[in-house]
Amino acid sequence: MTTAKNVVKAAAASGEVIRGVHLTFPAPPVIEVLARSAGLQFVYIDGEHGNFDWRDVEIACVTAELCGLTPIARVYDRQVSTITRFLDRGVLGIVAPHIETEADAEEVVAASYFAPMGKRSFGSGRPEYGAEIGDRREYIKECNDRVSVCLMIESRRGLQNLAEMAAVPGVDYFSFGLMDLAQDLGHPGNPGHSEVRKAYLEASQRVRSAGKRVREDFMDFCWINDLLIAGAEQIFKTPIDRRGLLFRSRAEKSERSSIVAAFDLNNPKVRTPQPD
Repeated sequence: MTTAKNVVKAAAASGEVIRGVHLTFPAPPVIEVLARSAGLQFVYIDGEHGNFDWRDVEIACVTAELCGLTPIARVYDRQVSTITRFLDRGVLGIVAPHIETEADAEEVVAASYFAPMGKRSFGSGRPEYGAEIGDRREYIKECNDRVSVCLMIESRRGLQNLAEMAAVPGVDYFSFGLMDLAQDLGHPGNPGHSEVRKAYLEASQRVRSAGKRVREDFMDFCWINDLLIAGAEQIFKTPIDRRGLLFRSRAEKSERSSIVAAFDLNNPKVRTPQPD
């Protein structure tokens, strides 16, 4: 039986700050490199807007596990069959988008947990594939103990029903899709609008008052696209000597720190809400 731990679930409960990367395309080597160089603890697979098929999701989970990272995924809908396939590929955390009601939240929880918390279907998924499960009753309990559930709020209706959703057992934390929320509030393309920001801040406080956390309370992360662009900009600004060596001295090597600056735990800008 796997000994994998879900650092996201633990951090959502404790408030400990953890570090990760948001992947929008399949790139196992990126997971491996960043796990070693940037001290990552989780990888976020974007199954809603990213370019992943089921094989990609599974390989990303395998890579994450080998590197000691927790794989979580934003699913593309809250259907039982969708959540089941993500979990059976090895994902330890479900991020469910466009949740608006208590009933929506209950559907996600039911699909994510085995009984008695939910109704998750058993299918001998990875990494055990059935053969290494052993005591199935203990296995089901351990799965429930380590799976995490995040609800994404992206509409006015979701904001209105937030208190009821926060009270649903099995929900670990919340996040806000600010681009979609801005659009629903009448400010398309402007997540920084004062009404949107006010709604986000007030909703976040309601979540905390209910005893739950929002993503920005404990996650330091950046999108892989932003990380690549920041790294490329820094590297191409660095002089290359005649031998083709990118960094000519230890002093220049230190400039590489900007590539992972988005992960700086002391940077107050890190945990600002991202416009998902």
